[in-house]
Amino acid sequence: MIKIHLSGIKIFESFSEEELGEVAGISHKRKFPKNSHLFRQGEEMAHFYFIIRGNVKVYRIDRDGREQIVNFFGPGEMLPHHAIFRTDPYPANAGTTVESEIISIAKEDFESLLHSRPDISIKMFKYLGNLIVDLQNRLQEKILKPTDVQLLSLLLRLSRSHGEETDDSLIKISMRLTKQEMASMIGLTRETVSRNLSAFKMLGLITENREGFITIDTEQINTYLSS
Repeated sequence: MIKIHLSGIKIFESFSEEELGEVAGISHKRKFPKNSHLFRQGEEMAHFYFIIRGNVKVYRIDRDGREQIVNFFGPGEMLPHHAIFRTDPYPANAGTTVESEIISIAKEDFESLLHSRPDISIKMFKYLGNLIVDLQNRLQEKILKPTDVQLLSLLLRLSRSHGEETDDSLIKISMRLTKQEMASMIGLTRETVSRNLSAFKMLGLITENREGFITIDTEQINTYLSS
């Protein structure tokens, strides 16, 4: 069963049946209740985590006690990515926002597998290379792009990782984020996010239901971004 779950994880999409079997042999699956932690900032970086079902928020607490959200991770995603290359403690906290089912692999076991299977290592490096490009793009957005573009880019990313296509070909973001959480993710103020979201609704780029779930029109957003 773990092997089947692994086949749905993005980082393992290019793995053969044999390779998946080897990873499954060092994997452990468990359920985490809502608001439980996979790891905390400063703890020894001992495991990788792969989300089967649910959602995980990665965040830091600054010196003033304020929460700074790094990212949200959903089904098919891995965290923390950089643990493959580093031996320092976890740089942030990771907690579930809903009941979640997660596969964990001991870092020591995973590194042993990579040493014994160079072909697996190459596939891992290719996947991580794509992540580095994505991080570079996000940094460029933050430095060079106006706030409306930053926020729309965030909504597009969330739609790719947490999106559900609706009957009218729009995409509903299955995570309900507060304006403060969105602001924290891209380093803006809550007021700036609120003002931009209101403008997006008037332009028909997004809608928001009574429960606070946002649905986006990707075609209209891409047209807006390219104008």
